[in-house]
Amino acid sequence: MQVFSKIFLYELLHDLKKYCTNSFLFPYIILTTQDQKIMIKKILIPGRPEFTKNYEAAVASFGAIPVVSLSETSIEDYELLILPGGGDIHPSFFNQTNTASRNLDYELDRAQFKLLDMFINADKPVLGICKGMQLINVYFGGNILQDMDADQLAIHSYQDADSYHLIFFNSLSPAPSRFGFPFFPGKMQVNSAHHQCIDHLGQGLTTLQYSLDYVPETIAHMHLPVLGLQWHPERLFFEGKNSLHPFLHHFLKDS
Repeated sequence: MQVFSKIFLYELLHDLKKYCTNSFLFPYIILTTQDQKIMIKKILIPGRPEFTKNYEAAVASFGAIPVVSLSETSIEDYELLILPGGGDIHPSFFNQTNTASRNLDYELDRAQFKLLDMFINADKPVLGICKGMQLINVYFGGNILQDMDADQLAIHSYQDADSYHLIFFNSLSPAPSRFGFPFFPGKMQVNSAHHQCIDHLGQGLTTLQYSLDYVPETIAHMHLPVLGLQWHPERLFFEGKNSLHPFLHHFLKDS
């Protein structure tokens, strides 16, 4: 099969774009403000394909290419790693026996930790969502509370649908050197679908947002481009826009 150069492909897509009135047909194209150059960003999502559809749709609607894989041997072509939500982390990864963890997938966890390590060593950005945030915490030496108490579960757990509650910006937290995040207001309503939470915070991490019951909702590394959200922006919309988009823009704008 003939292999076309990236430049040729970009020029071809740009020519097709001029003759197409329905931009939905080109969900993976982002034009610069001068409408002169096409940038196609690839984002790696290490997960089981049957559980990553919402993440893929959110990434594609932003104009990037989602790639779902657990067996990548090279991360050179990827701009961002999104660690998705899912079942609980196997407790052996944070030196505990199983007391309340469920929907465990040891091989998935191992592959996700391996890819997380590769991105961190390459100083490439990482965004963890729900379980993904907890993976980040465990990677940096933190641990997980395997089951929250009944009052917390009433606020945070999935009960036939996402729960919704307010979270608050932690004004006392030191500012991470790699993040500005102007899109974090003083308080905001988010969705929630988890029965576990961060217990002890990992080394080098800081908590940017808490819920009223002091469950960490957003964490970031102080010096690395690593961010974790306990909530689910890939299925939450503000003002008709997918709330994952500001995070994707932040990570991809200069890449």
